[in-house]
Amino acid sequence: MKDTRAQVFLTLSLIGLSNCSGLDNTITDPVQWWAINGWDSAVTIELYDNNCSRHLRDISFKSHEEVKVISCGDGQGRANVRFRREGYASRQDSWSRDTAVRLNQRTIVR
Repeated sequence: MKDTRAQVFLTLSLIGLSNCSGLDNTITDPVQWWAINGWDSAVTIELYDNNCSRHLRDISFKSHEEVKVISCGDGQGRANVRFRREGYASRQDSWSRDTAVRLNQRTIVR
């Protein structure tokens, strides 16, 4: 009986893992770049991907920290994003200008 349960568990686990993917499949022509905290303290920012017309994950930064971001490309290796601080201040702070970012580029967000 224990062997049967173990086999069923193992089979279901393998099926579940085979459906997982390390990359977000909704990202087309992925571009990896680095966002750098330009504020003097810890902050969380909201990212919006203009190429895919959707919000990306919010990023929580420590002071002057770099975070890897993967977003949609435009077919020529450029991401097009905008950002703003998350929370109460973001209601008053508008989105940044659209920012074009190339593969492995580092961009200060503030």
